[in-house]
Amino acid sequence: MTQALAEPLTPPPEARPAARIAARENNFDLVRILAALQVALLHASAHMKVPPEGVWAHLAAVLRVFPGVPIFFVVSGFLISASYERNPDLRSYFRARLLRIYPALWVCLAISLAVAGAFGFLPPDVVLSPLFAAWLAGQITLVQFYNPPFLRGFGIGVLNGSLWTIPVELTFYVCVPALYGALVRGRARRTSNALLGLVALASFTVGYAMTTGVFGPIQAMQTKVVQVTVAPHLYMFLLGVLAQRNWDVVERLLRGRFLLWIVPYTALALALQQQILGGPLLTALARAMLAATVLSGAFSAPWLSARALRHQDISYGFYLYHMVIINVFIALGLVGRLSHLLAALGLTVLAALASWRLIEKPALARKGGALVKRGEHAQAAS
Repeated sequence: MTQALAEPLTPPPEARPAARIAARENNFDLVRILAALQVALLHASAHMKVPPEGVWAHLAAVLRVFPGVPIFFVVSGFLISASYERNPDLRSYFRARLLRIYPALWVCLAISLAVAGAFGFLPPDVVLSPLFAAWLAGQITLVQFYNPPFLRGFGIGVLNGSLWTIPVELTFYVCVPALYGALVRGRARRTSNALLGLVALASFTVGYAMTTGVFGPIQAMQTKVVQVTVAPHLYMFLLGVLAQRNWDVVERLLRGRFLLWIVPYTALALALQQQILGGPLLTALARAMLAATVLSGAFSAPWLSARALRHQDISYGFYLYHMVIINVFIALGLVGRLSHLLAALGLTVLAALASWRLIEKPALARKGGALVKRGEHAQAAS
């Protein structure tokens, strides 16, 4: 099975735009940091109890129609599938993915533990307990979404609640070679598009059903379990995959046309948010338009990211550390004011920069120095 999955992909040249995409400038680093900022702003506003007043209330409403996590998934689908098509060797593929995720994650975990310990939530009897050992094993592997009772008193009651997306993202990484082996390899592009589209439709159906209460109330345990699986999220990842595989067709619809996508998408998303419009078809259309808007932004004024960020991909570190810092502010009682929120975000930027320069960039260099030099570390991130 492994050998079969590692065999070279042989679709026709027009169906393999990955090499062409990789060589071009793009704004994926900028898109990801904006997505991480969206997540952090809404988390900080809610958990630090910053009143939604005036301009901030309107900004929060707009931010909600650009959900950071689905944006991450679209970008990841586009870049990871391109990376796999360029080099389908499974050992290299998974090594690159693991180097992108785990070194920074483990350092963040160590810092989070130090912070929780400093506030008195990790006494010796807890650290030496079987529950702590089991929880720690989950945190360094695939069960980052579980939070133990001994941390319920710290901050918001969850050490780093944003990390539920890590096992979802890791499952995406496994899905790519599996889906390519089952649905792409040896098939005409039109056929593989249809098969991937059916999988995406099934995933969207699960995700939409969750919002309508089919699995029970949103806060019910069974709904929470479904939420942290790949099932309700895979369709956004596959929209990125499908766009990448058909880039020769969709590029002319997206490149340089960001305003033509973001305006109608925002209008539709706000109408859905305010319940002026509704239903599964319009929701599906909005999600597809969000994916198109994200990819159009990545390829409109494609020099913007390099100029603004200078190839410093701090989005992952920003995502990792924002809730750690928010928890510290809450534990210190620094809540209720916009200045507290801005201070927390400022410290998150510093933590993200340190993570990028000291942990992530050196780790990426281990999978090939040329990758980092070209600024193509984006291929493994999200």
